Amino acid sequence: MKIIDAHVHIYPPEFEKERDKIAEKEPWFDILTQSKVHKWCTAEELIVQMDQDGIESSFVTSFAFYDQGLCKIANDYVLDTAKKYPGRIQPLAVISPVRRGATDEIARCADAGAVGIGELFPDGQHIDISDSSDTWRLAAECDERNLFIMIHTAEQAGHQYNGKGKTGAVEAAKFVRNNPLTKVIFAHFGGGLWAYEAMPEMKLALSNTYYDTAAMPWLFTHEIIDSIFAIGAGHKLLYGSDSPILNLERYKKLLDKTSLTEENLELLLYKNAKKLLEKTKI
Repeated sequence: MKIIDAHVHIYPPEFEKERDKIAEKEPWFDILTQSKVHKWCTAEELIVQMDQDGIESSFVTSFAFYDQGLCKIANDYVLDTAKKYPGRIQPLAVISPVRRGATDEIARCADAGAVGIGELFPDGQHIDISDSSDTWRLAAECDERNLFIMIHTAEQAGHQYNGKGKTGAVEAAKFVRNNPLTKVIFAHFGGGLWAYEAMPEMKLALSNTYYDTAAMPWLFTHEIIDSIFAIGAGHKLLYGSDSPILNLERYKKLLDKTSLTEENLELLLYKNAKKLLEKTKI
């Protein structure tokens, strides 16, 4: 079965070498790269892992910095990687939405082949995604360029962990209401936003919304997948590993326990992401 991984991170080698220097002005980078689960990964290491796991292509991003200059360095690395491995790497660009130069960087990266923007990190980038004054330029530029946006969200219940943040389903729902035409992936199951697909009014509001499975093995049992398909939102769920901290093997153990049909499994692992990619090339 073909597989697309919709949530992958790589880092320019200099980020690891300069970690301490970067961390001095980027506190969330400091927190996340000190986490016991953090792993560095270069483009070449990613391709090796993709080959081992039988991944056809991946949505690849780096780290969402508050500093626009660091975002540009990360983007150059990801975009260069996409040129080196055409078809295997679907590049996403990180931008700091409320800093000067955000829309220019979106345009630059779109012209260079980016298929989306993200994974944006609201807490670390000082963005309130529920506030249209923080997001309208971002959404407008992405709509104009036919790019989707990936935004970090997290369940606002349960245990705390490095990088969880305070952006969840409530904020995500306000984002889509403010920006109804914007194609958006809410990472980590949208912090529970998917459950509101069962409400007719929200199903309409969430027409352009997708969710990924990133970090699932650390947070949820397999029943969450069955539940999403049961309420009719399975066509919006994307397999995302959050590689390099997790890989396909961990997810397969959970997917094997679900009641998904072969057709549903193909949607999750490949067809949903493929369809979203096709929408960016209209």
